[in-house]
Amino acid sequence: MVRSLAHNSPIIQFGLGKYMKIHNNLKTIFTLLSLSTIQSLYAVTPTSDALLVLHAETNASMNAIASVNEGSLVFNSDESTMYEHNATQWHRLKSDGSETKIIAGACTEVTGTGTTVDPYIVKNNPPAKTQATAGTTCKQILDIGCDVTSGMYWINPDGGSTANAFEVYCDMTSGGGGWTQIAYASDLPHLNRWSTGDLRRWLPSNLSLVLSDTQINNIRAASTEGKQIYRGTCDGVLHYGYKNSNNQNAFNYSYSFGFRYHTGFETANGQSTYPNTTITLLQDGCYTNGSASADTVFEIHDKRVPVINVNTRDSGNPSEQFGSPLTKNPAWLR
Repeated sequence: MVRSLAHNSPIIQFGLGKYMKIHNNLKTIFTLLSLSTIQSLYAVTPTSDALLVLHAETNASMNAIASVNEGSLVFNSDESTMYEHNATQWHRLKSDGSETKIIAGACTEVTGTGTTVDPYIVKNNPPAKTQATAGTTCKQILDIGCDVTSGMYWINPDGGSTANAFEVYCDMTSGGGGWTQIAYASDLPHLNRWSTGDLRRWLPSNLSLVLSDTQINNIRAASTEGKQIYRGTCDGVLHYGYKNSNNQNAFNYSYSFGFRYHTGFETANGQSTYPNTTITLLQDGCYTNGSASADTVFEIHDKRVPVINVNTRDSGNPSEQFGSPLTKNPAWLR
């Protein structure tokens, strides 16, 4: 078995130093017989995710096949080697006497021994799908080079024992992919919280997250960037600007929200800008300070996310309500 060859796809070794690479996105089952024929003749049932099924034939049985598709592969058990069909005849794929081997890549698994009753079967084997094979972060899993999709993966960002690994959702497509989700355990309910008049105050307790502080800190330590959308719902609660009906050309920002990030950093509040962090206003539906429900939306780019608390000023009357659909707007680290 060759172990020094760096690769992600499976490699077929035809003797010493001769290789054929099977691409990860290969979906065709390379057999000279149909899948149903393999099931009936070779007593095996390859699953639909098989990338390659390589069964064995003797010289006599191989040459007795009447019709063969170009590119078909077969393992010749008499010669312990591989043959490919070129639409006219079988072509021997090695000339020395060494054994044919299939070497699995980082993104595949190989089962079987290459015999008639136990053919080689090559399947996709995406990384980090078990605790024992956990990656470091979603970005590291993406960078392996496998044909991965968005979904649940095991990660172990502290790099220690995989006993500490845990599952997260990975976004493998947005903005180049590799984003690790930092999810909230619940939403911030849309309701009234105070009736003692408008004062600057934080929520009495921080927002609840799915992952532990240690897990999030370890992900952040292995990441270089972070992002989050904060969507604030409001009934009479200003989130950013206030347009006074007496002066339609002037905005008052003294009621703007402040944010506390997971690291403990607290942004500015009561002004139109947020120094020492990157926050962009995407929508300000709350600026009229009206009774109809509306949303104000902030886009945050900062590795210190997620937001774990908010600071308000215009929320002290019984009719004033606010909240946030946090579970639909998690933070992301990469």
